[in-house]
Amino acid sequence: MRLATITLLSVAVAALGCGGNVKTYRANPPASPSSSASAAPDPEAWRSERPKPGLPGELHFPVPEVLKLSNGLSVYVVKQPAAVVSVDLVVRHGASSVAEGKSGLAALTARMLVESSRRHKSRELAEAAESLGSPLASNASRDDSSVGLSVLTGDLDRALALLAEVVREPAFDAKEFERVRGEWLDQLVGERQAPERLASLAGLRLLNGAVHGAPVSGGVSEVKRLKVNDLKDFHARRYVPSESALVVVGAVNAESLRPTIEKLFGSWRGAAPKRTAAAPLPPPNPGLRLVVVDRPGAVQTALFAAQRFPARSAQGFESRDVLSEIVGGLFTSRINMNLREKHAYTYGASARQVGTREWGAFVVATSVRTDVTAEALVEIQRELGRARDPGLGAPLLPDEVARGKAALLHALGAKMEHTSLVADAVIPLFSLNLGSDYYTRYPSLIAAVASPDLEAGQRLLAPEDLLVVVVGDHAAIRPSFEKLGWNLEVAPDSLTD
Repeated sequence: MRLATITLLSVAVAALGCGGNVKTYRANPPASPSSSASAAPDPEAWRSERPKPGLPGELHFPVPEVLKLSNGLSVYVVKQPAAVVSVDLVVRHGASSVAEGKSGLAALTARMLVESSRRHKSRELAEAAESLGSPLASNASRDDSSVGLSVLTGDLDRALALLAEVVREPAFDAKEFERVRGEWLDQLVGERQAPERLASLAGLRLLNGAVHGAPVSGGVSEVKRLKVNDLKDFHARRYVPSESALVVVGAVNAESLRPTIEKLFGSWRGAAPKRTAAAPLPPPNPGLRLVVVDRPGAVQTALFAAQRFPARSAQGFESRDVLSEIVGGLFTSRINMNLREKHAYTYGASARQVGTREWGAFVVATSVRTDVTAEALVEIQRELGRARDPGLGAPLLPDEVARGKAALLHALGAKMEHTSLVADAVIPLFSLNLGSDYYTRYPSLIAAVASPDLEAGQRLLAPEDLLVVVVGDHAAIRPSFEKLGWNLEVAPDSLTD
């Protein structure tokens, strides 16, 4: 043992360069030049080569089969090889169909549909859904409202019956409404503790006005004023078959479903609401406008910068989406690489276009250190200006465009991983009149986006006319803004209500 220890120690000392010779060996010594000609070829030479990228995959989003009942109800059926079926009833009315002063009405109406019905009280309805292994869910957006659930294929008939019940026979119980509204208000107050939420609340109200800028979930004071009769009236006027669609996604067949759907929804009646002109949008912002929501002592500033953009139906939506990915959608987007990677102002920054039936916007959002708030805004303006004008030295590169296109296609492909995600994707086909084959055409629409299409979107960018809301320490932010000649308006409380 002593001899072995001494031997090991001497080897270690020699290896550290303190004397002695250490002989090393190769398991496979290289062949000498004289013998290389006779050596057998390496059967695994491919291991020394970098793998080449494969051909891009093809995206085949399923096309829904569309049926129409005699009462005007549309039925979208998507066949998917899955053990779970997702069913949703969507109406073409959301927050944009709500009158001024009643924000949150569409969302609360949808929420109360899944609370109770004339056949089942609140607890009974929850138990009925639970027996199917799925909660009843509700949702509202700017353009639509929906309720739905996901069940095993064998339970589809029961799920459709329950869905028909809550949509056609809601209870709108006054006592339950008071409880649900109280919970809703607690959520609204809670989310207003987040600076990012305060920034978006104030920003959209300033950009779009009292109707189109009001939050979908509602303003606190306006939700407090809502009455149960408001919900009954909205349901009676908006939840009618001609304005609705039933979306079914799973291992189902459209024609075999028709008798069940006719039985449950065929007798549903209701006149389509009269078409009225949408509430007008305020004029676009003339010049840079800066508004601050004061949070004394805040170590970060939430930034929300927005400008008017075309509505969803305006030509060129897909090319503007590609542009959005390049400017602020990808992790490698220009704004994120500038603010995060180059300047270390933030953990992340993003920008995207928002397109609804009535309006559109281009929005940049981030949170930065308080001491670099003004500098971050300068860089946002600089990146938008460079994206607009190739002459400033940063034209869109082919690699950027390719990454943007790929990201959009990958995002659509990800929606195919569950029937509920497919159903979510199908809903705007109806509510926005995109056409049942839109996703079949989508890959070719994205592939066809060329430089002239992108340039049309680039010209719309207006960094000098941004509406900017900053949520942070006003006293700490103001000096750096004043050095740049920028005036900060203090936001009234009504903007973050």
